[in-house]
Amino acid sequence: MTFSAAEIAALATTQQVWMQDSCKIGVLTQGVDSAGGPTSAYTYGAEVSCGVNTHPGRGAQGRFYDSDGTYWNADAEIRLPLGTTIAFSSRVRLTKRMGTAVTNVDYDLLRVPETGVSCIVLYCRAVST
Repeated sequence: MTFSAAEIAALATTQQVWMQDSCKIGVLTQGVDSAGGPTSAYTYGAEVSCGVNTHPGRGAQGRFYDSDGTYWNADAEIRLPLGTTIAFSSRVRLTKRMGTAVTNVDYDLLRVPETGVSCIVLYCRAVST
């Protein structure tokens, strides 16, 4: 089955309407400290709509196999609107959950973002901030 351009646009619009959460995408900057050790920092952009599922799949964590056969447990599956710029090295900072502000909820990506018909899907692991 092939979708028409109008159907794809309608799917993407519906998907974004149902994204009840908000987040910021952090872009990684790496450097070197005065002792020659590596440093890393994230610069966060504007808030964007997202949909967060903290119980993907069965159980408390989502389980999936990567293309090389690696088995992963994801703490969250995050959906972003099509056109959102995100790289594998990015970090996602959840800012609102169902409209309520949250703090200290950051996620690293476990695999390259997947672009589907209606959204971008991220499988993530929670990190301490």
